[in-house]
Parts: sequence; structure tokens; C-alpha cells
Amino acid sequence: MLEAHRVGRLPDLFYIPDFVSIDDETRLVNAIGSSKAPWIQVSGRRLRNYGGTVHEKLGCLLQSPVPNWLQPLLQRMAQETGAFGPGEEANHVLLNAYRPGEGIMPHQDGPLYHPGVCILSLAAPAVMRFTRKRSATDNEPTGGRESPVASVVLMPRSLLVFCGDAYHSCLHGIDEVETEVLDDTVVNRDALPHPGGKSLQRGGERFSLTVRRVLRTKNILGLRK
Repeated sequence: MLEAHRVGRLPDLFYIPDFVSIDDETRLVNAIGSSKAPWIQVSGRRLRNYGGTVHEKLGCLLQSPVPNWLQPLLQRMAQETGAFGPGEEANHVLLNAYRPGEGIMPHQDGPLYHPGVCILSLAAPAVMRFTRKRSATDNEPTGGRESPVASVVLMPRSLLVFCGDAYHSCLHGIDEVETEVLDDTVVNRDALPHPGGKSLQRGGERFSLTVRRVLRTKNILGLRK
């Protein structure tokens, strides 16, 4: 299924429009709104963890149950994309809420996760930009940032999947803008309402479900897998 949705020249980058229906999107947004789980405020966005908390020092996921309303979605993602490994399902969901003008700096998910990610976008669009990592130099001791090698328009209800080279060799992020500039790096212009457009309004609040599999887990009984 994924091969038909490959976009751009960056290996292992896939975009599936309308992965969920409008009715499904409404149900998911309503479930997010009615959830009692607290929001965590970080720079540029709010977030929630479902499935547990990733503990960097312990190198594992401290597990908690995934809500019932998310489980069918995670099962479908695993079956239709294979992004979490052969026969494997995701065990962690990061819910991000972005208002227009908010974003997330270029980053890499790191070695605690299986190198495959699914991102479901809800309610409003954004553009995710992939940049090559740069090696540290004497002049740039912590490395630097290059221009995007690929920019993917994330329309509501779409699913972005990336793995392999796109996961290991690139950073990904969302600019802190209210209006996205659509330059020559956009790899899926056909997803736009007006493919020839030069800009895209972010609109209202956007929710994204970043779905991954943490390789090592620890449950409440202290048993590690």
C-alpha cells in the first residue's frame, strides 16, 4: 500500500490523503476535547502522551494503557503501513496541539524508537519540512541546519509516514508561522486545494497524532520487555 503513496526523491517518505473520513476526524477531535488527560505546555505547542511516558534515562517506555478510542486507529496503521516493524503495533502516541503561528524546531526522534513514524493530522493544515543533518565542524561545534530537502503539506485527515533514510538522516520540523510558504521543496502539491498556490493559511488549531513503537517497555509491575 505504501509504495503508491511515495512522495518526492527523499527515500522512505509517504503521504496518504484522507486516511480517515470526515466523520472519523470529528470523532477523534471530540475524543481529544472530552479527554480528562492534562495538557503539558511546552515551547510552541501543547502535548499529551498516550500509552505511557518515554523515559530517556531509563531508555524505555513507562507504559500505561492506550485509550480505547485510539486502539482501532493504531491497529489499522500497523496493518496498512507496516511502519512499526513486521507484525508489530505501535505502543505510544504523542498528541500535539498547534495554534496558528506555533511549530516545532527541527529534530530527530532518536534511538529509543523503531525507525518508522506515522503522523495523522486533524482539523487544520501545516507543512512539515525535512532537512539533512549536518556533521559538526570547527566553526559549528554542534552542527547546523540546511535548507529543506523535502516539504510535505499535511492536510487534515492525512497520514504522513516516514522511515529509513528519512528517519535516520534527516531532521523534521514545522515552522512557527501563520502562513506557510509553498516553495519548490514541496513534494505533494496535488494535496493542496490550489496546487499552484504560493502560500497556505494554517487556519485554526491543528491536532497531530504522532504514532510510534518504543523498542523497550516497562510496565507497572517492573517487567521490562
